[in-house]
Amino acid sequence: MITTPRLASLLSLLSLLAAAGWLLVAGGARHAARAVDDVLTVTPATARVPQGGAALLAIRAPRATAVRVRLGETVHPADARGDDRWEAVIGVWMETKPGPLALTVEADLDDRTLTAPVALTVTQRAFPIQRLRMAREQAAKYTAPSVQEEYRLIGAALRRFTAGRAWQGSFQRPAAGRIATRYGTQRYRNGEKVGIHKGIDIAAPRGAPVYAAHAGVVTLRRDFGLHGRTLVIDHGGGVAGLYLHLNDFGVSEGQTVKRGQLIARVGSTGAATGPHLHYALYAHGTAIDPLLMETMPAGW
Repeated sequence: MITTPRLASLLSLLSLLAAAGWLLVAGGARHAARAVDDVLTVTPATARVPQGGAALLAIRAPRATAVRVRLGETVHPADARGDDRWEAVIGVWMETKPGPLALTVEADLDDRTLTAPVALTVTQRAFPIQRLRMAREQAAKYTAPSVQEEYRLIGAALRRFTAGRAWQGSFQRPAAGRIATRYGTQRYRNGEKVGIHKGIDIAAPRGAPVYAAHAGVVTLRRDFGLHGRTLVIDHGGGVAGLYLHLNDFGVSEGQTVKRGQLIARVGSTGAATGPHLHYALYAHGTAIDPLLMETMPAGW
């Protein structure tokens, strides 16, 4: 075919326009694919969570650089598990009002933030009442000048967040014995209401073995006046275990422990009416019922 200079210019222009059109189509396809992929999905392990329980959330957030869970005014980080998967364990305080739980997941992408409300319902529980008689010198330990420092150190250890949970599956009961005080018990001491019990008390002989409820790292080992000999184990993913009134220690601070490993022995150190183990679990600093963590859903 014979082309004139004007026809050659026209053909060149058409080629450029065709190429530009292809680029626009390809760019639009990529944008559409990204829009489809940028879907934040949240799958709760159960739709109903009892007071004192834990909301277990499996989250898929493609391209997310950070994911967090908002409960009212409180924000907790989610735990990255790889392949766009995240997880979160959110404690539901024992006095949370029964009904819908105001829970929202937020995922940060490079160019925007995705949000997804989580449909969860809090179910009501009945908690017992306990009346204790305690000797005056024991009761005085609750008002000692050192008490606030004890609470500060323990609280900091329980609120610590370590990415990557060391636990998989159910938590075991750390000591054998009768449960003398249950989680959520309304406690009266010497006739005065003094608060709510945040763990369980396991009655056991002095010197009985205490085992790690699950794998983790010992982040606190102290001998306190009120709480007695104390251990905190960071299980990862925002979950921590607390062991109080121990007779002696079997592990060191910073040590990694396995589920079922001997970590201490039962005692009555601190403010205690007799030998027992106070055992508690916390999710992001919120006390949850450790008995509920003895049975875990599939995948957890």
